[in-house]
Amino acid sequence: MANRFAAVTSLDWDRSDNIHRQYTRVAILKSQISNLRSQIGILGAVAVRKYWMKHSAKFVSLLISILFVLTINSNAQISRLEPERPRWGEMLTIIYDAAAPGAKFTPEDDVYIAARLTLPGFGESLSAKMTKEGKRFKYQVQIRNNLSAISFHFITLNGGWDESAYTTTIIYRGDGKPARGAYESKISSGRYQEFFKQETELYPDNYTAYRAKWSMAAAIEGEKAGGMINSDVKKLSSVQNESPELLYALSGGHLLLGREDKSRELIRRLFERFPESNYTGLAIRDYESEIANLGIAGAGPAEIAGMKLSFIQRNPSTEFARNASTVMAQDQRAALAAIETITEQWMKVEPENPQPHFNLAQAYKNQYQKYDRATPLIERAIDLLIEGKLRLYGDINGKQSSTMLLEAYITSADLAFRQTKYDKALSAVKVAQSFEHESGHAAHLLEAKIWIAMSQEARAEKAFIEAWRRGSQEAEERLKARYKEKSGSLEGFDEYLLKTGNKNDTNGTASMSKRPSPRFRVTSIDGKTFDSNALQGKVVVINLWFIACGPCRKEIPKLNQLVAEFKDKNVVFIAPSHDNPVALRSFLKIMPFDYNIIPNAEEIIISKFNATNFPTHIVIDQDGQIELMLVGGNERRPDEVRRVLLRLLNIQTSRR
Repeated sequence: MANRFAAVTSLDWDRSDNIHRQYTRVAILKSQISNLRSQIGILGAVAVRKYWMKHSAKFVSLLISILFVLTINSNAQISRLEPERPRWGEMLTIIYDAAAPGAKFTPEDDVYIAARLTLPGFGESLSAKMTKEGKRFKYQVQIRNNLSAISFHFITLNGGWDESAYTTTIIYRGDGKPARGAYESKISSGRYQEFFKQETELYPDNYTAYRAKWSMAAAIEGEKAGGMINSDVKKLSSVQNESPELLYALSGGHLLLGREDKSRELIRRLFERFPESNYTGLAIRDYESEIANLGIAGAGPAEIAGMKLSFIQRNPSTEFARNASTVMAQDQRAALAAIETITEQWMKVEPENPQPHFNLAQAYKNQYQKYDRATPLIERAIDLLIEGKLRLYGDINGKQSSTMLLEAYITSADLAFRQTKYDKALSAVKVAQSFEHESGHAAHLLEAKIWIAMSQEARAEKAFIEAWRRGSQEAEERLKARYKEKSGSLEGFDEYLLKTGNKNDTNGTASMSKRPSPRFRVTSIDGKTFDSNALQGKVVVINLWFIACGPCRKEIPKLNQLVAEFKDKNVVFIAPSHDNPVALRSFLKIMPFDYNIIPNAEEIIISKFNATNFPTHIVIDQDGQIELMLVGGNERRPDEVRRVLLRLLNIQTSRR
């Protein structure tokens, strides 16, 4: 999936709508930048560079828009910092004024700060409850030496977040000059060249500023970026004193230029010479991210994976190790001892953070070990999530809490199921279903397995059908096996699925909720107009995508098969894209896409469907209701869309 999160502030007028639009633009921009870095970084193709050159103006305008929204916070005065130019050693006072125009919180709320501290080579999080003084809330923190920048969000544990109060500042040394890394913290903006120059004039040996500049240049300048990065890499390669910062920057530069082997050589040198440096962890992290985007496997990634394991075993208390444990917990082959060391140390430092409890419970579950330890861990994680404690550890907008709570209840149910505590398992799985989104199926699939263990065949079938309706391939295979066992063949299986699925939809208590589709009017690249009002009575299939999205491109051949299969079946296929007509026509010559392609479609993507992850599939039924929304790429997505079409059209068809 092309994705993730950022924070901005709003204008004083039309506050909520503007915030939402800017947030969505940030997410889209990050998604496109991520894909761009992958394309330019490894492929280095002229076609990719030309494509991004065509779009550079759009990215610049988006960055400027976001930067403007970020900088107007000082005018709102909902929050402020005293002093305005904090120095090392000083006490910084953070103020939230609940009486200020536009403030989301009231004096009766319990307001917390969620801060991010930026230091050379690493970052730290800080959270605390603010002290109430009349209609204002205050918190004080001493500015420690080497701090570069600090930012603050204002939240409540019951789900509140005043995004318009977000504030940030760079930090100054005792002599009044900006600290090392202060200007570097501002490079990820439209003024990246200006901030890079300011940072390197003060600190010529801050090589990480180069790496930050390269990332932004690749996103904005397209073809120019390659030459500039190559020139900088040559310059830095002549530096005699190899510091961790230098090796980290060079490894990233070579990776952006498509030199994976050279990048890996530098990471190896960094790992061997500086095995405990934060820059070693950062270099490994960035390498894995870039390589994963391109799906590259083999000796290179395997070597880096070995370094990663060794690094986190040596440095289990680092933020890098903690983040790694979240990924390792899902891997059945991951080193369980390493996960235990990381999470147990983490729980001692942050006992109210649900993440380490969740990670260790997940690791035990996925490796089928220590259920007696996993059960209290996941129950503790659930309690902390319900209390809103994850909000204090990076989950600013609360979305991660909702997702983790769903997964925690599924884990709790699965652990109880494995220990034959079926009543407890059913109770937990029903709670999980209340959190599951429309296309989620894990809780219903687990429910079916529990009913089978309890010899409740009819209930199991109903749960399998609901899991299938929500896109579970495993549920379909289970239903297919059961059908074949009863009937002796798969003849009539599709008809059985559709009939039983429709019965569940009208009479079942677990059917998915629908909501009206937003109205839209768009024009395709070949001049056809599609108005949602005129499309009533037809099934509308929408694919939100863009050219540089790898998962989007990967599924196009199967989507073309859908168009061919349903071309005479009262179905309309529409594919809105951010891209302009010229870029789309060039792309379609190379890779035909049989949907009706909508160029320059930010309006429908952002304003109508609020999409921030790509691809996104939407199916609208004959009554104008959203029947299905599938977010993110997956090889089964076209099949999941096909199932819904078959059900909506009630077509009798043989299986492919």
